[in-house]
Amino acid sequence: MRTSATLAARALASTRLLHLLEAFDGGPGRLRVLTYHRVDELERNRELDPGLLSATPEEFREQLLLLQQHFVPVSLAQVMAALRGVDALPRRAVLLTFDDAYEDFGRVALPMLRAFDTPAVLFVPTAFPDNDRGGFWWDRLYALLQRASAGVTTFPSVGEFDLGHEEGRRSAHKALRNYLKSIPHVDAMQWFERYLEPLADLPSLHRVLGWSALRKLSEHGVDLCPHGHRHALSTRLPANALLEDLQTAKAVMAREVPEACCEVMAYPANDWDEATLPIVAEAGYEFAFAGGRGVASIAGDQRLAIQRIPVLRHHSALFRAQLHPVIAQVARRLDSRHKSARSVAIETRIEPPPS
Repeated sequence: MRTSATLAARALASTRLLHLLEAFDGGPGRLRVLTYHRVDELERNRELDPGLLSATPEEFREQLLLLQQHFVPVSLAQVMAALRGVDALPRRAVLLTFDDAYEDFGRVALPMLRAFDTPAVLFVPTAFPDNDRGGFWWDRLYALLQRASAGVTTFPSVGEFDLGHEEGRRSAHKALRNYLKSIPHVDAMQWFERYLEPLADLPSLHRVLGWSALRKLSEHGVDLCPHGHRHALSTRLPANALLEDLQTAKAVMAREVPEACCEVMAYPANDWDEATLPIVAEAGYEFAFAGGRGVASIAGDQRLAIQRIPVLRHHSALFRAQLHPVIAQVARRLDSRHKSARSVAIETRIEPPPS
């Protein structure tokens, strides 16, 4: 799907149709919010889930140059002022956000952001800095499957996979990841420990910045905001547990980095629904960034579900194309259909987790 999208974007660029679309994309009140996770060399940290690698350093530098040439990078303070109706954003405004506070942000992304004078927001899951939990579960899942010595393996409620071959590991990774995201968070973590941890001995994959490093980032002008406490999906926690998690994230962030912007958050894995919104408001957040794969409207977007555009190692043409509102809207609809089809497939195939 991504290959087809890249070819289409290249065609738009080669015919100059993209330039024409951009020429008429001067409407006020539009905001492009980009979501990055990891920015690093392909060969580094190979045991981490490659799906979270948003860009290589070379790709990121090229993207920053493109943004400088065709868009106007803005700060979180500017976005908040616009959302509050205090000030207007410049035409073709873009905000860069980074989720999960991987250590490569300080090592790779920040020097380039400073070189291009581009503001950034870092969303931090507050249970992880200075707390080696072995790494995020999705990175551990990927590494465990790569290290597994077992052949054909049956995972309860998910299915049978041949872990002795790359295709089998790839299929298992996709199915297991989707399954774990489809059940309550507590059940998912218990299921992980019971059925996945025994697959292989695994060193710590903890790659999250510590609080001391995060405070230094704040001193250098990076906006730090909560990203939940445990990085649990919002729709996979009971209401009282979600409220506690969000309040804890806010309190820990305020304690560890007093200059942090604790009235703003981003949903872990961009997961939210309508029932989530009043809980987020009760937890004391004024603004929340979500997914949606779209260009946000300052006037029309829900303040607690501001749309963002994921960056997934896109070719430059596709990276640029998806920043146009019309193309972003098409991509959002395609993505929504894909997720709906995947959700139906999961519900059809998967049984409740064993007790």
